[in-house]
Amino acid sequence: MRIGEYVLARAGGTESEAMMKSICPLLAMIALAACAVTTQQPLSDIEKAPKSGFLSDYSLLQPGKEGQVRLRYVNPNTNWNSYTGIFIEPVAFITDADAHVDPKDEQVLSTYYYNTLKTHLSEVLPIVEQPGPQVLVVRAALTKVTTATPGLRTFSVVIPQARLLNAAQSVATDSYAFVGSAQSEGEIKDGGTGQILAEAVDGRAGGMSIKNAGVWKWGDAENVMDYWAELTAKRLKEFRSGTPAS
Repeated sequence: MRIGEYVLARAGGTESEAMMKSICPLLAMIALAACAVTTQQPLSDIEKAPKSGFLSDYSLLQPGKEGQVRLRYVNPNTNWNSYTGIFIEPVAFITDADAHVDPKDEQVLSTYYYNTLKTHLSEVLPIVEQPGPQVLVVRAALTKVTTATPGLRTFSVVIPQARLLNAAQSVATDSYAFVGSAQSEGEIKDGGTGQILAEAVDGRAGGMSIKNAGVWKWGDAENVMDYWAELTAKRLKEFRSGTPAS
C-alpha cells in the first residue's frame, strides 16, 4: 500500500483531506529528491557566507532565477561569438582556517574542478594555453567544501525508511543528513582587456539520487563541481547561439 493510500485508509472525511494536504508537499519533495544528484543551497546561505575576495566586483551580482546559480552577473553587451578560445586558470582553494581540509585534499579537489571545467568547456571552444585577445578567461575558486559520511550516506539513500526520514528532515533544515557540499565563486573575463563578462556564486549539496549511494567522502562535492562545469558550458553555448544573457 502506498503512503497516500495508507493515510486515506486510516482517516476519513475532512480529516483525511487535511492530512493529505500536509503530506503531499513532502511526497512531492521526496519524489524530486529521489532523482536529484545535487541540490541547491538556499540563497540566504550563499548571501551570508563571507566574500572570499576572489571575484573582481561583487557589487555586480544579483539573485539568479529558477535554474540559475544563486548569485550572478552577465554583461549584456558581450559579443560571445567574437571569442575563439578559452583559457582556464588553475582553480583556487579559499577557505577559512576552521575548515581543516588536508592540503592533499585541497589539491585533489582543485585539480578535479579544473579538469571537469576543461572537459566541458572544450565542447564550446578550444582550450588554449595562455590568455589574450579573443580569448575567454575562466576563473574559479572553491570557497567551502564539506565531506559526506560514506557509510551513513549509503544507508540514507538505499534504505526506504531512512530516505523518508532524511527527506522529512530536509523540509525543516534545507539539507540532507550525511551529505557533502561545495560553494564556489567564478568569473569569465576578456583575455585582452580584462573586462568582466560574467560572475557567479553558488552552493550545492548532495541529493538523494540512488547514484549517490556509494560516494566517497568527496563524492558529493565532485558531483557539484561536475554540475557547475556542465552548466557553465551550457550557458556559453546558449549565449553564442543568440540566447539572451538574462
